[in-house]
Amino acid sequence: MALPLSYNWRNLFVRKLSTGLTFLLVTVVVFVLAVLLSFSEGIRASLAATGSPRNIIVLKPGSTSESTSVLTPEETNRLVQTPGIAQDAHGRLMISHELCVQTSIPRRDAKGNLANVAVRGVDEVAFDLHEVVRIVEGRRFEPGTQEVVVGRAAQQRYANLALGDEIALGRLLNRRFRVVGVFEAGGSAMESEIWAPRTIVADAYNRHLSSSVVLRLEDAALAGPAMDYINGPAVNLESKTEVAYYKDLSSKTREIVILTTVLITIMGIGAVFAVANTMYAAVDSRRREIAMLRTIGFSKRSIMIAFVVESLLICGLACVVGLAASLSFHGQRQDYLSNATWTVLAYELKVTPRTVLTALALAMIVGVIGALAPALRAARTQVIEALRKA
Repeated sequence: MALPLSYNWRNLFVRKLSTGLTFLLVTVVVFVLAVLLSFSEGIRASLAATGSPRNIIVLKPGSTSESTSVLTPEETNRLVQTPGIAQDAHGRLMISHELCVQTSIPRRDAKGNLANVAVRGVDEVAFDLHEVVRIVEGRRFEPGTQEVVVGRAAQQRYANLALGDEIALGRLLNRRFRVVGVFEAGGSAMESEIWAPRTIVADAYNRHLSSSVVLRLEDAALAGPAMDYINGPAVNLESKTEVAYYKDLSSKTREIVILTTVLITIMGIGAVFAVANTMYAAVDSRRREIAMLRTIGFSKRSIMIAFVVESLLICGLACVVGLAASLSFHGQRQDYLSNATWTVLAYELKVTPRTVLTALALAMIVGVIGALAPALRAARTQVIEALRKA
């Protein structure tokens, strides 16, 4: 015979202080866990949305990203023989030579701290090759002019990127570029960038080389032979699909996940001790009550289950409150300085179903582990002795 749930619920309010402190600690643990996981999920979602399986990105061997890659014209010219390259309506090979540099732009926050924003020099073919990119305000830049288009995420996070604004670019920040368009890219990492004519960017930064070359294939199934050719002795460069490239960048967040795990583990251990302390106090103050329950027919197992359920009620309610508090951050835009590209990536904090399930599992584990020892002690209460001392 099990004790009714109402019994456990009423007992939560008998020791309001200890129960309240335990509730608060578990709430904080769940809240911190949800926010940190939403940070990781937001970055992964942004990078996972970037790239096409039909696109191959070519870098200098040994480079960790486009920002550390330098390709000479002699090297990039060998790519035209890559098998499977698609052609546009005019019969031109879909090859995009791209130059990635950085510039410092103030954030839109009150402090106006500078952010290291990526500037991508591209030709017109890049807009066709990166099919996820579409102009939603204004127009494309004119080739050979000091005009730029900016990603929606960059415009929302950084100052002076509205249509008609001018920004300073170049090695000496002495070139004024006018913002003529805003583009969206399906929430991908490219929305954190500024795009400008490649030849003008190369002249402004005195970098007449390419950071990367992106090839559009006729079919995604041709990626294997194409990469074998590029990685082989004929070209001797490093290639991977665009999807794989951005997936590798997202793996850089594993350090964040590790630190998150360590932090949450430490906080979780503290929460376990808090739950155990609360439940031990409950056992000590209810010895006569436990003895009476045993006398009227409740088994040791029922007593143990009752205390575990009581602990789970505290942790379950705390989990709900912690998750509700974390939802206030859901959808907020933040930026993250990548240690691979050394530019900021704007992303949205995302409280996903996986985050909710992880937080719930943590709360339940804390509740069960914290209640086991006190519940066992309650079940072992000597009925005669407890009644005599009462």
